[in-house]
This record gives sequence, C-alpha cells and structure tokens, in this order.
Amino acid sequence: MRRMIKLAFVAIAGFTCMPIAVSAQQMPPVPVDKEVRIGKLDNGLTYYIRHNEYPKNQVDFYIAQKVGSILEEDNQCGLAHFLEHMCFNGTRNFPGSSMIKWLESVGVKFGYNLNAYTSIDETVYRISSVPTERIGVQDSCLMILSDWADGLLLEGKEIDEERSVIHEEWRSQLPPNMRIMEKLLPEIYPDSRYGHRLPIGTMEVVDNFPHQALRDYYEKWYRPDLQGIVVVGDIDVDRIEGKIKELFSKIEKPVNPAERIYYPVADNEKPIVAFGSDKEQDKYVAQIMFKYDALPDSLKGTMADVTTSYLLDMAQMMLQIRLNELGQKADAPFAVASAFYGEFIMAKTKQAFQMAMVPKGNSFNEGLKAVYREALRAKRGGFTATEYARCRTEYLSQLEKAYNNRNQQENKTLAESYVRNFIDKKPIPGIETEYQMMSMIVNQIPVEAVNQVFSQIVSDKNLVVLGMMPAREGESCPKDEDILALLSQVEAENIAPYVDNVKDEPLVSELPTAGKVVKENMLSDFGAKEWILSNGAKVILKKTDFKSDEISMMAVAKGGMSACGNDQVADLLFMPVVLEQHGLGNFTNSDLNKLLAGKQVSLKISLDDYMRSLSGNTTPKDLKTYMEMLYMTFTGLNVSEDEFVSMQNLYKGLIENQGQNPAFVFQKKLQEFLFASPIKRVFSVDDIEKASRKNILGIIREQLINAADFTFVFSGNFDEAELKVLTEQYIASLPSAKDKKSEVKLNSAVEIKSGNEEQEFAMKMEVPQGSAAVIVSGKMPYSFKNRLLASMSAQLISTRLLSEVREKEGAVYSIYTQGSQDRLSEMSVTYQTIFQVKPEKKDRALEIIRSEFEKLAKKTLVEELDKVKEFMVKQITEDEHTNSYWCSMMAGNELLPSEICVKAEQTIQSITPEEVSNYVNKVMKQNNYRVLVMMPDTK
Repeated sequence: MRRMIKLAFVAIAGFTCMPIAVSAQQMPPVPVDKEVRIGKLDNGLTYYIRHNEYPKNQVDFYIAQKVGSILEEDNQCGLAHFLEHMCFNGTRNFPGSSMIKWLESVGVKFGYNLNAYTSIDETVYRISSVPTERIGVQDSCLMILSDWADGLLLEGKEIDEERSVIHEEWRSQLPPNMRIMEKLLPEIYPDSRYGHRLPIGTMEVVDNFPHQALRDYYEKWYRPDLQGIVVVGDIDVDRIEGKIKELFSKIEKPVNPAERIYYPVADNEKPIVAFGSDKEQDKYVAQIMFKYDALPDSLKGTMADVTTSYLLDMAQMMLQIRLNELGQKADAPFAVASAFYGEFIMAKTKQAFQMAMVPKGNSFNEGLKAVYREALRAKRGGFTATEYARCRTEYLSQLEKAYNNRNQQENKTLAESYVRNFIDKKPIPGIETEYQMMSMIVNQIPVEAVNQVFSQIVSDKNLVVLGMMPAREGESCPKDEDILALLSQVEAENIAPYVDNVKDEPLVSELPTAGKVVKENMLSDFGAKEWILSNGAKVILKKTDFKSDEISMMAVAKGGMSACGNDQVADLLFMPVVLEQHGLGNFTNSDLNKLLAGKQVSLKISLDDYMRSLSGNTTPKDLKTYMEMLYMTFTGLNVSEDEFVSMQNLYKGLIENQGQNPAFVFQKKLQEFLFASPIKRVFSVDDIEKASRKNILGIIREQLINAADFTFVFSGNFDEAELKVLTEQYIASLPSAKDKKSEVKLNSAVEIKSGNEEQEFAMKMEVPQGSAAVIVSGKMPYSFKNRLLASMSAQLISTRLLSEVREKEGAVYSIYTQGSQDRLSEMSVTYQTIFQVKPEKKDRALEIIRSEFEKLAKKTLVEELDKVKEFMVKQITEDEHTNSYWCSMMAGNELLPSEICVKAEQTIQSITPEEVSNYVNKVMKQNNYRVLVMMPDTK
C-alpha cells in the first residue's frame, strides 16, 4: 500500500508541479462539497444536510451506525442484525407496529421506502421518498431517527415474536454458496473475528439469548459518537439543522465508552487455499484474491484517495475487457470471468483485487489457470496505451454525463455518498469539483502509473484462492497442493504481452439513402409531436428538461413470438442470450464495446409473445452514434460462430449442475405448471446444444425486417432539428413493407393456464424450506384505471400478508403480491404471490392468502386504500418527471390506445374502495387460482 500511495502521489505531483519530496502526510485534502452542511453535536453525533430538488417535494432520511456484527462476542452472534429488526417493533414515540402504519399513511411503504441493513462493520437505516409538503411529517421522521438512536423499547414479547421471523430469514437467505462460505471463513481469516461474524448470526443465539442481552448490546454500541444523520431533499436546511440539534442533543454522551475497534487482517506469506462443496451448489466457481492494505485513515479523503481509486478503476476496467474478449472465443477456458476490487470479502481493514470465474465443465484447472495467466500477463507486459486511452475516455464520458446532469442528482445518490463519507471517509467533493479536478488529473496520469500499481498488487504474497463446487459422490474438492501446482505452472510460462486489436472502420460502412418526414401531427394530450416517415414508420418526440444530458428511446411493434411453432423451441429459448450479447455488421460484441468506449449509449432488444421492442438511452452528444446503432440493429445484427459457441458454453456451465438447487427446480416446475407452451419453460443443456445460430439470426431478422411496423418514441433534451435530420437518415431509410403490418396473434398456450389447480412436490434439501406460488389470473379489458386497480389491490393484499403471515404467524421472512394488467394478452390480469415458507406453516400461509383475496373482493377499507393512494400519487408524480416513463406510456398507447394517462393523480384519487373490491371480485369469479408448492423431502 505504501508503494501505491507513493505512485498516487507522484501522479498528483506531476499534475500540480509539487515537489516529489513532500511526504505522504502532506497530501492535499479533497475539497468537501459546499452544498452539504456538516456538523457535529457536543455528544459526538455527526449530521449531513443538503437541499436538493430531484425529485421535487421529497426528502430522504438516513441514520448510519458504525456498528456491525464484528463487535459481537461469541455468545452474541446475531444480535446486531436482531437489533436492526427491533427498530421496527416499538420505539419511545411509536410503540408496536405504529411506526410502519403511520409512515404508510403518508406514502412511505415498508420494505420499499422504509428499510435497513446490517453488515460486518455497519448498520444503516433509511426512510426515503418522504413527501415534504407537511412540516410535521419531516419532524416525525427525524423523531423516528432519534428513537432508533436512543429510544428502542425492546419489549420481551416483541423480541420473542421476532425470533421466528429471523429464523425464517436465516432459512431463506442461506443459499448453498453462503453455507460453503460460512465453513471456509475461518480458513480465509485465520485467528480473526472475521471468520465467525456473518451478520445473520447463529440460530442457537437467536433462539435463546436473554432479553437483557439485546438491551445491553443496544446501550453499549448505539451511541452518538458512532452515529451519523443524513437528510437530503426539498427541505429548509436551517430548520432541519435546528430540529436535529433539538432532538439529538438530548442524547447523553457516553462515559468511558467501549472502544470501537477495527480488527486487522493478517498478511499471509504463503497462499491460502480454501475450497468447499455443498449438495445444492449449482456451479463450480473459483476466485483469486490479491490482498493489500486499506488506505490508512490519515490519507482517506485526500488526493491520494481519489487517485488510487482511479488507478485501480482503470486496471479493473482494462482487465475485465480482456477477460470478456477471451471469454467470447469458442475455445475459451472458462464460461465467464470477472475482475473487481474492494474490501477483502467483508473486511474494511484489508482490500483485495479479485478475479472470479466459472469454468467450462466440472473442472477448475484450465479456467483457474486462464484467469491467473491474464493477471500475470498484465503484471509482466502491462496494459497498452490504446486500452488505457479507451478506458480513460469512457471514465471521462461518464463523469461528463454526471456533471451535465448535476442539477438532477437524485436524493438517494447524494445521501448514500454522505453515508459512505461518515462510515468510510470517502471523499465528497460534489460533482462540479470532481468533474473539474478529475478532468485535469486523469489526463496527467500515464498508463505506466496504472501498470506499476497493478504489478505491486499481483504477488504470491497475500494470495488467496477460494473455490466452491457441488458435492457429488466420488468427487472431492481439489487439494491445496494441486491448486498451488496449477498456479506454479502458469508462473513458469513465457506469457506473451497482450495485443490490442481494434477495427479501424465506421459502424455504418455506407450511408443509406435518406428518407423523409412526410407528415407531422401534434399529440397535445402528451405534449408531443408525431412524424410519419416515408417508409411507413412513425416517430413520436417529447422534448423535456427532466435531465440535461439524457434522451430515452423506446420503439414498439405488435407481433412477436406467439405464432412460432414448437419446432423452433430450442432457438426461441436461447434467443434472448443472443439479443444480450450480439454484434453489429462487421463488429463482434467485443469490437463493438471498443468502438463505443466513451459513448453513453444503451440499446436493448426484446422479442416477446405479442410485441417487439427496442429501448435504451443516450446523451445529446452521442445521439448520432445511437441512431447508427439503431440502424445497424435493424439491418446488421450479427453474432459470430465463435461468439455463439462461447455463449453456449457459458450457459451450459451455469446451468448443468442446477438440478440439485431447490430454487432452480422450483422455478422450472413453476413455468411448466403455469404454461402449456414449451417456449415458456426454463431452458436446459439439451436446448442450448440444439440451438442454431443460423436459425436464431433468421428469427431476429424476420422480426426486424419491416420498419413500418414500428413506432419510435424519443423523450429527452434533444435538438429537434438535429433529431429530424438523423431520423430521416437512419430510421426513414430502414427497409419496410407498408402493406404488411403485423398484428397480435393470440395463443392461449403462451398465457397462464386457466382453471383452478393445486400441485405439491417434494425435494431433498440441505436446509428444509418450503416454497410456494399462488397465481391468480383473469380476463379484464385494459385501461389505465384498470392498470392502477391491479397494482392497488396487490399492494393492499401485500400489506395484509405481511401483517398476518409474517408478523402474526412467523411463517415467512418476506411475502408480497405483485399485480399487473397487460395491454395485449387475453389473460390480462395476473396476481403473483411467490414466497418461501416454514414447512409446518405452509397450509396456514396458503389459507391466509386465499382468505385475504376473498376478503378484498368483498370489502376494501377506506383507511388502507388511502395509504396506497398516498404512495402511488407520490410514486407517479416522481415517474412523470422521467423520460423513461413517458416513452413507456406513449409507446404503450401505440400498441393499444386507451384513455390518456396525463391526469394520473386525478385518476388515482378518484378510485373508490368499492371499485377496488369489484375489480378483485371480477377476477376471482373467473376461477383461475393456481397453487404450486415445493416441500422438503424428509424420507
């Protein structure tokens, strides 16, 4: 780390012309954003307050605690996480569950806007998207933070009731990879607390700790010198500061507080090798970690901090691109590989540069050697100037986009940056300062600085190799000496430096003959304009200033996969993979990524049952590139033979061992239970092997062959004259057949089966856990109001289920219902309730779900509907200030016109309890109630 700091300092010195001899202690601090007010009370509590108006009339509240499971003693494992749960179960000013009920009455939904997390070294609570119109609501949220800080009731009855909830969380949140990790942590962190402090704790402690133990833990660690308050939103900063002082100054400063220790992680001279297995582990995964010291506190928040992060960002980006390029070859030695850096698994005091991979087949050997070889290739031969130039350009392009959108920074983004400043001392210069500072600095940092940093990190000292695999009869984990022998073989190789091959040609090799806008219409309801093009395509454009540097696009057409025959099943199942990783024209996917470095463009293709769509976004500066991509997607989408084989190898590697994973098996069975058509099933290894590159490309090209089918919707900060020229050049020129427009071909086999049906099956499991899905469906005409009714009724049921199934019965950790109304499907309404359940409580949980649907079909309470309305009005008001929302609404209206949604708030407020119940009743009367259950096989 000292060497890295020196290199970072040299980079800064080169920029600032400071003498190299200046010591690291004299590193200049990064300026703090002048827009945030930071203060500290006499009792040690820190606060951050910032006025921000994106979204308008909303505010986010956070309380961050420098407290996590690392501070637990052996007989306390799980108390930090348990305490987090108890913050929602009774406080000084909000006894019982009244806090959740009150917050939902003002539009703050539990689990969505109201949540928390506990990790090894920190616990963070948030109340987000709080409406600011009423001052009393702001003050009450600060009161809640104050209660969390020093006003928990921790009543014995509430503690005992929460034990079962946490037990279900442990049951549902402990997948096979975490079970393996729990066994390996003592090897990875020898003689360290980090080897025994997963936040969920042990169920022996959770089930049996005395009430006073939790109260003592709370008193010991929840104290003002370890707490930070963050408030960001459309608020009066002076008033909020005064209220914080009023509420939080009352909390007493602790006398002789326990020391908050950040436990070190020892270096290791010899490599640590830790491999483990589990019967339900569904893939082979290996990870190589190069440990290094975290930046010392004295240098956090200085120029050394930001420069070191930049150097590591560049190394990570360049190495990831190399791995992606290697992975796209037909003979790639791994299915997928990634490079990243950060905390050494879960320790703040030690960092690691890490490389992870999923091998081809069921052997670690060649894949592990391959990723290690790429690390050594970069260490020995360095990264090239051209690689670095592309990644630096991409970094600066993203930074410029953030700067251009500086007046539309989201509350959440700002608030979480302040949380990281409080907990980790991460710099918070503000985007204006960061843009100016980094724009100058990065252009002064040569690729040699990145190479030197990376070569210091990649070492056989502080090396850790981690592996996970399925537990199979007759197969054991590789021995430590065998893994080390593999690495030694690679170290002995003469590894050639990387050669950066770049195509030197334009994306569109020959400009098409431009078409014309032949007619223009005003769409006054949407505040938009419509162009009819000479090739029959339509364009809708809505000029907005929601974000200064954003243009969103969505293109839609009726038609889709519903009419495809069963002889194309394997191709149709694998086609989404090709749509995610394709190339364009002469450019492979890898070539395309290199070409687009520094361009902020995204374009996703979806070919669904009844519609085809393309969607994404760009910036005004990159609009021309985006239109070129759009043109080439319609006329030149391609995937090479090597890329296709690589995709097949990737997904075979990911799913060939899934048969013992309960979550995968349940999803597979659920698809088969709900749909008659084989194109709706989860694809298998056999499907992957049968998929044909030629057939898939033929299907895609057939779906995109007629531009006259499509309406292209643009919303954002574009120049209309420029957009018109580009539209005529790249959209009006697309091939079309105006007299052959596609329509929806309904096919009941691709929609959820009708009728009532229940099925149950059993499976051997390492941790006994029930899984259930309740699917209610029906036919209802599409309208914007019906869409709202589907969502509202699902939210009402979710709230009831959380109360009845989670809190009262302790049968689940999490449960909610999703409700949707589709525009084009015949079976247009779907309610999904999919959850994991305590096996002995399965029948009771299913009974409650059916009962709540039946109750809602008869009666909706005014007070519970009002809470949902508050949330939906707030949510839709926020959505209406986004380009993606208007693209979706206008594109949807092209597929199936309905009443215009521009008066959404008025429509929401007009809905009555009777209308909600009538809607649910009409769906329930159709008798399409399907239940699938998976239970542990105990035989």
